[in-house]
Amino acid sequence: MATSILMPKLGMTMTEGTVEEWLKQPGDTVKEGEGIVTISSDKLTSEVEAPADGILLKVIKEMSEEAEVGEPIGIVGQAGEEVGEATSTSEKEKTEPTAEVQEKAVQQVEQQPEGHQDMKGPQRKRRISPAARKKAKALSVDISKVTGTGPKGRITRRDIEQVAELQVAATTTEEQVTTKPAVHEEEAMQVQGMSAMRKSIAANMQHSLESTAQLTLHRKADITNLLAFQKKMRTEAAENNLDLKLTLTVFLARAVTLSLQAHPEVNTHLIHDQLHQFEEVHLGIATSLEDGLVVPVVKHAERLPLGSLAKQMKHVTETAREGKNAELSGATFTISNLGAQGIEYFTPILNPPESGILGVGTFVQELRLDENEQVKQIISLPLSLTFDHRVLDGAPAAEFLNTIAHYLAKPYLLLL
Repeated sequence: MATSILMPKLGMTMTEGTVEEWLKQPGDTVKEGEGIVTISSDKLTSEVEAPADGILLKVIKEMSEEAEVGEPIGIVGQAGEEVGEATSTSEKEKTEPTAEVQEKAVQQVEQQPEGHQDMKGPQRKRRISPAARKKAKALSVDISKVTGTGPKGRITRRDIEQVAELQVAATTTEEQVTTKPAVHEEEAMQVQGMSAMRKSIAANMQHSLESTAQLTLHRKADITNLLAFQKKMRTEAAENNLDLKLTLTVFLARAVTLSLQAHPEVNTHLIHDQLHQFEEVHLGIATSLEDGLVVPVVKHAERLPLGSLAKQMKHVTETAREGKNAELSGATFTISNLGAQGIEYFTPILNPPESGILGVGTFVQELRLDENEQVKQIISLPLSLTFDHRVLDGAPAAEFLNTIAHYLAKPYLLLL
């Protein structure tokens, strides 16, 4: 039986996506789990896998077309199988972008008469997708000056971005013509637009700082025993042919999970003046990409022993980096590790509605007096806890951070 390929939901706020590229063509053989089409949202690009073995019977949404979450974009079935009306959508007109598109867009930007928005009388209703309308508002593009290249002349997000680029280019050219050179030339610089992911990150970070009362506590944790424990665990895993990537972040994630269970007030969302305290621990792992940042989520971390936690963390971060359909929403707490960049302390920004995020720095060697006042060398790990002061006061937040340090100092407790 034919199976529909549905537009996936990449994040909590995603309502529709764009088909970027079909990796297979109608008639091509596909295997379940094989990449078949690349789609994009405002936040990232993801590869959608074939839902079943068979052949690609039909492409419903062509490249650059948009579809709502859950809407069929293609159909996979067996050779010779007919696609029934129940599993297909009606054929729509498809307008392929041509070389004339840019010319038309230029004419609209350059030749549109002034005062067009003040024209009286009824105007033709514009067909525009919600994502394109949102993009137009963000880029200050007048949709009445845009020619849609989508089905039936529908304005797509790409149309908006193209006109915005032309507006910037036209403005830059005009400034170059009319602006007189200064007596002392300024240094050359490049001006470029922000990517969709960068804009999304910028909006989220600004919203976080404007809508929460953030405070950051800093302390060090003694991880001398932890590093020795990690080395021993890695050796035993290798001797037993276990494919485990026991990074420092894995041990941190386990320590954070146990600490959240001991301090459930930190494992809380503040939504519309109501506190939602969770028994489950869904850990967000901040993961850097070439063009931005995503936070894949390890669901139910409290159920995972150390080895299973390591495998799941590897899976979700690799999936996110490969641009595949990763779980990017629903975290109750987030970990951000900048230790590889040589940073010690920093101020991580909350991911609302979460109430806490732990920043992890690079470990350093220090000299310290022990209980017998003897000098000893230890290895310390800088920790930075940002929390929402509307939800937590300083004392309970400090206790939570101290509990994390306690688990790191006594790593055998992480196996319990």
